[in-house]
Amino acid sequence: MFPAHEPDIRVRQVQVADGVGMRVAESGDAGRPAVLLVHGWGASIYMWRHWFAPLAAAGFRVVAVDLVGHGLSNKPSSPEHYRLTGQVAALRTLIATEALQDAHIVAQSMGGTIALEIALQRALEDAATPSRIVLVNPANLGRVRMQPLARLASPPLVERVLHRLVPRWIVARAHRLAYGDADLITQRDEDEYWAPSQFPSYSRAMRRLLHEFTWERLPVGVMAARLRTLRRAPLVVLGRRDNLVLDARTYAEGLRAGGVPLELVEIEEGGHAVNEELPDRVIPVVLEFLRRD
Repeated sequence: MFPAHEPDIRVRQVQVADGVGMRVAESGDAGRPAVLLVHGWGASIYMWRHWFAPLAAAGFRVVAVDLVGHGLSNKPSSPEHYRLTGQVAALRTLIATEALQDAHIVAQSMGGTIALEIALQRALEDAATPSRIVLVNPANLGRVRMQPLARLASPPLVERVLHRLVPRWIVARAHRLAYGDADLITQRDEDEYWAPSQFPSYSRAMRRLLHEFTWERLPVGVMAARLRTLRRAPLVVLGRRDNLVLDARTYAEGLRAGGVPLELVEIEEGGHAVNEELPDRVIPVVLEFLRRD
């Protein structure tokens, strides 16, 4: 599994709760400004494979994590770990442990919901907030298209056998839905997304996230009021071919109309995982944003 055979990427486990560790992958000079990369539901640090070298070359310390329940991080059984509060608490602990309080954060989909919640909490606490935040097709700015159906299709009774009901072709199909052009997905990509699903606890973790996580978006006025507490407004990057999180552009424009100086960039050919699908299009936009005074 990635980053095997990548000599410039260092990997370790960081304890974030009793018996719960998160896998961290890091590249670049430890003394440089940090960028924390946070993936979405069902993904892992592999989502950021194309980002390590360019960000490190640009002078950043690059840190990517497997969220709790994902990749090679632990997959505890307690439901609270899969709620927004639990995911936020775990990532906040990692941020404190790794001295990433001033790091920029680039987060995709469900990761965007988590990262933004952390920034909003720290703003209310008058604590150090991320220097800049980039949200890529964030789940909390759109309607998550398939989540209600997935909840209905995964009642508690199936949890014990769920790992037997998710064959490789389903994982591959789900990954293809995240791209604007599924022909860009390679055999290696399918293997990397398939590998974590071989742990029986992985499918249970994904199910619990579907049922426990906060997927509903706030009314525009409520979110606008919260975002106005941030020192810097986020950059939102949307793939125009996102078929998994819908109506994010309309919602983002509503936030801007509500007084939030949100920056919005759209990638015409990109899907939900546009950061993974078209890194050569997204990375320059993100670097320009992060380098501003």
